[in-house]
Amino acid sequence: MLKVSDRHPFKSLIPAISVTGLKGRIVSNPVLNSSGRFYAIDFSVEKSLSVLKEQIFESGSSGIVKCLLPSPMVESIYPGKLFSTFGKKMIVEKGERLVLCGSFSDGIFIVHDGEYIEQRNSINDYIVHARSISRIQFKRLMFSWKKAGGFILALLSGSREYTDKKLSDDFRSAGLSHVLALSGMHLSFFSGLAGGTGKKIFGKKYSFFLRLLGIIFFVWFAGLSPSLFRALLCSLFMLLCSAVFSMEVDYFIVLCSVFLLHCSIIPRDIFSAAFILSYGALAGILLLGEFLHCLLCPFLPKKISQSVSASIGAQCATAPATIGMFGCLMPCGIISSVIVSPMASFFIFVGLVSIGVCLVLPFLAPVFGCIMNLLYEVIAVTVHFFAFVPPVKF
Repeated sequence: MLKVSDRHPFKSLIPAISVTGLKGRIVSNPVLNSSGRFYAIDFSVEKSLSVLKEQIFESGSSGIVKCLLPSPMVESIYPGKLFSTFGKKMIVEKGERLVLCGSFSDGIFIVHDGEYIEQRNSINDYIVHARSISRIQFKRLMFSWKKAGGFILALLSGSREYTDKKLSDDFRSAGLSHVLALSGMHLSFFSGLAGGTGKKIFGKKYSFFLRLLGIIFFVWFAGLSPSLFRALLCSLFMLLCSAVFSMEVDYFIVLCSVFLLHCSIIPRDIFSAAFILSYGALAGILLLGEFLHCLLCPFLPKKISQSVSASIGAQCATAPATIGMFGCLMPCGIISSVIVSPMASFFIFVGLVSIGVCLVLPFLAPVFGCIMNLLYEVIAVTVHFFAFVPPVKF
């Protein structure tokens, strides 16, 4: 079995078994676990603390530790969750600095209390804090749009605290989990939107820079996941080749290069389902898509044929991994992806326009909320229909 050494192991003069506190910086978005009781974060440790005979001992430390934080601690400032019994208000977002109290258990630091560090010493600290506040304010706006707001929050920021659980289950049953996972579809949408808008306003000359700016902003706001990092590297490769070398490239060679680069930069991603399925699906589209398109083209319109062949290629390439990890296949995903993915893209577009209008004219938020919820219900009914198709179990 392939093993990858930990590049950032926890190191401290205080033995891990005696550590009762960690001081450092969050280096990942908080992710709610399946039980709903804890949020998982990656925490870059600067100092470790221990209490012995009512004395506090402190040691310089290093490494990245997986921490589990109680939900009330993370959600204490979230809209609709202000009933939290956790007394202290903490901003738990990537880049923020905290002091966490708890203990290690099987290499994971279980947190029971914490303190938010507001001190900021650099421009980067202020940029990080601006991102945190922006994400929280975005959640507050989306909370007012109820179910539609929770859905667009997941599509634009990767936060699923407000996503309807039934809808999430239907997406998974319909073979549409990739729509909710931040990936190339979302990045391509923002890149195309920024480039197309910039081309009309500033001309073709600045299209490249605006595409790049749109990609960087989306990744900065949403945070990196394995699938989104793959999409980011692919996009940067393609933009570089088109702008600097002015040449057509082999997409599969780009994917192979990005795969090796990704494995070198973040080797721990190799074992994640998002990494495996993301690369597998795109490889299947590139290797089988054109061949399947030639077979289907005589029977279907060109655009539909391209979408169906891409969906079949992705399903074929990821089938072994899907069976191994989940013990089943969702063949209905071939058709559901062709129908629901464009609907999701349209939903994102209308959502962005609505958000822009509401930021300028806040009193229109209820009106646009109704529009977004109407579109949401159409998507929810469609996904629920496909969720009735039973999976093929192995």
